[in-house]
Amino acid sequence: MSAEEGTAAAPVEEQKEEQVAAAEAQAEETKTEASAQCDKECCCECECPCKMLCEPFEKSEFFGEMKKLFMWDNVMQSLLAFAVMNVFFLLILYFKFSVFGLVCWVLFFALLAALAYDFQHVLGYFQKKEVPSRFAENKCEVPAKYIDGFFTLVASIVNAFLGVALNAIKIRCVPFSLAMIGVFLVLIFLAGHVCCFCTLYIALLFCFVWFRLYRDQKQAIDDLFAKAKDFAKKQIELVKEKINKPKTN
Repeated sequence: MSAEEGTAAAPVEEQKEEQVAAAEAQAEETKTEASAQCDKECCCECECPCKMLCEPFEKSEFFGEMKKLFMWDNVMQSLLAFAVMNVFFLLILYFKFSVFGLVCWVLFFALLAALAYDFQHVLGYFQKKEVPSRFAENKCEVPAKYIDGFFTLVASIVNAFLGVALNAIKIRCVPFSLAMIGVFLVLIFLAGHVCCFCTLYIALLFCFVWFRLYRDQKQAIDDLFAKAKDFAKKQIELVKEKINKPKTN
């Protein structure tokens, strides 16, 4: 490249950088104005609580793998996971097993099964014979990505819930904060009458049913939600009209 071409290209690059910086500044200013207007008008669209709570699941690779089970695409895998889940919660909720005790029982029976399966190796130990173990070549470990993904998902859910709660406490939007009063009362009621394991069981059972049902009946469910949303908006508008209606003497 000649010196003249380099000199001509420099102003062009500087002009592009200035345009990008101006565009970013304008976008930030627009975002600030929209946020201020939203807070002022209490339009409840600053940060959708449903979107905040769903976002960790949408971004989680771990939940993406779990969703394959919930969709029942592989019937045998989903059926096995569903059966194990039901037996696990049945033993905990109905037969009053503790999680630690249940894990110990599972490992105990797994050890007995392994001893029976590899009995020749065990017998060879007492007979002073070298009998190779049937499990010598088997390796069983949980991939690190699943462990990291699980804890990352839990941390994201906690942060999302705290974000929703703080938005309500800071009263960024009055209708939203008032609605959260009812939500917290419902959660308090459930916490006093439903144990954590029962809540977790209901959540997993919902996942096994909902995801496949929504995929198969998406149009009907979307129409039903749209009608419910319109009905709720109409009722809110009626309440607002009654509240704002001037009193007559």
